[in-house]
Amino acid sequence: MKHKKLAFTAITAAILCILSPISLPLGAIPLSLSLFAVCLISCLLPCKQSVIAVIIYILLGAAGLPVFSGFVGGFQQIAGLTGGFIIGYIPCSLIVSLLVGKYGKQKLIYPLSMTLGVTSCYIFGTAWYSLQTGTGFIPSLTVCVLPFIFGDIIKIILASAMSMTIRKRLKKYI
Repeated sequence: MKHKKLAFTAITAAILCILSPISLPLGAIPLSLSLFAVCLISCLLPCKQSVIAVIIYILLGAAGLPVFSGFVGGFQQIAGLTGGFIIGYIPCSLIVSLLVGKYGKQKLIYPLSMTLGVTSCYIFGTAWYSLQTGTGFIPSLTVCVLPFIFGDIIKIILASAMSMTIRKRLKKYI
């Protein structure tokens, strides 16, 4: 990577590390700013860079830095109930950055790509939770998805608006 790409990848990984620990506990799965941060950075960087930034974030958390929801870290968080959501940030970033990279001039693609990305994260997270707890996929949806839909809609709206503005300004640098 060139120095500029490396710097933007590191900065966006740092943004993930700063925003993701901020959360509200809502039972087994907390409401955090992680998906907001993943969606935002995935709109700002090309696909490869955004996915690498997410992987760096996950590796830093796995190494024990308190970057996951609730200011915790460690591999046990990935192996625990919320691990599927953490891993689900990778396909979320991939989907959002691919679609925005290809169709970014169309404003509707921002919330649409984020909706698809968040849905992929829901699928990974709910499947992992279901396996960890031994509950069925449909009952797991009531714990892992339903309480978060409204909050995630707000995150998508905010991330879409912010990323369209920021992306225009960063275009000449990235």
